Amino acid sequence: MNEGKKKLKINCGLALLLSDREGTLDKYDSVAINSGKVIVSSAINAKLNSMGAAINSGDLLVRDIKGEIIQLDKGAVIDSGTSLKDLFVITKDDILVKKEGVKNLNEAEGFISLGKIFYPESANLASLIKVSGEKQAYPDDAQVFLGNHKLENIITSFKEDKKHVWISGRLTALESKALEEICSRGFNISCGKFFSYEGLNDEYGKHINCPDRNLVPDGYEITGKITGAELPLYGNCIYVDGKFSMEEKDIPALEEIEAIIVKGRASLPAAALKIFKSKGKADDYFVFEGRLVEVNGFEQFSHSTLEASVKKGEKITLLVNGCLHFDKDVTHEDMECIASLSYNGTVLIPGTAKAALASKVKTGNGFMGDPDTLKELTGQSVKDLMGGEKSDGNNGDTSINLGTYVLA
Repeated sequence: MNEGKKKLKINCGLALLLSDREGTLDKYDSVAINSGKVIVSSAINAKLNSMGAAINSGDLLVRDIKGEIIQLDKGAVIDSGTSLKDLFVITKDDILVKKEGVKNLNEAEGFISLGKIFYPESANLASLIKVSGEKQAYPDDAQVFLGNHKLENIITSFKEDKKHVWISGRLTALESKALEEICSRGFNISCGKFFSYEGLNDEYGKHINCPDRNLVPDGYEITGKITGAELPLYGNCIYVDGKFSMEEKDIPALEEIEAIIVKGRASLPAAALKIFKSKGKADDYFVFEGRLVEVNGFEQFSHSTLEASVKKGEKITLLVNGCLHFDKDVTHEDMECIASLSYNGTVLIPGTAKAALASKVKTGNGFMGDPDTLKELTGQSVKDLMGGEKSDGNNGDTSINLGTYVLA
């Protein structure tokens, strides 16, 4: 029933639709917007409603914006020399407002931040009334560093006339030399999170003001996200600052190490769970049967692939964030190799195999069914879900994938 209709699909972090002087929206029969934040004028909002537009957003704001629109770059600082007069300001990242720049916020027509606005504690809160977004105050007497930092990388930037250093994110301090230097120079540091070794914290922790401390036992080698196949690359005691995943074939490597701590999720085959817990711990566990397949985006399974897995007696655990498409020749018997399915998005499968797969679903959020039913209900085809490029003129459909989309 959607045959011949033109569709516009916009995927972005920020969608700003204020005016449609060129009649862009009028060229389409349907509009779908997937965005973290959507800002529309009252006129555009009325047009989208009349079209029955589908808007999936964490934050929808209807506002008639005046003034020139500008977008601040990452790392921008608002100080005495920053003129915002008659401007409507948008920023996707954290922004630092210095004490002398607070008054300039009032000159703006509006200010929308998808990140966080950091301002001095002494600021008059009335000056922030036009600012929409999360805000956090910092001490007036502090040197301010936004984001996460390693101590050895920023210590050369510390100014001697300000002994208080304030860091909005995580401070990583794994070297005693840098910690000794802040002590000898008389600095005190405040930070959102502190990451260090237990021994270093015992000796230098009094110079760090932070209630949220992530401390690693001495003697552990620290790494980021790794797989079981990478375990031999590290020492006998391993601290994983991120996710850890392994397969059954990695069990011998796990048995070789003395200890492991995972500050994140450990994805483990059931056969490895007891061994892993005898060696250490994780913040969270995902235990699966057979081989773990994670789909982020679009993935397609054929009958021949699944049939081969069935014949080998292989089991597959599926984690889907996006779209999983089973070919039309996939059979009921092919589902024997699927141990379980958890999905957030779309699973396209022929009707003859749907019941067999549905019995394997642990968690599901989205659509499961055949492609024809999906198109009838939503107007989306398999090509749409694959993230089709802008139309070449054959059907007039357009798919736009951007960080920020502006129609003004």
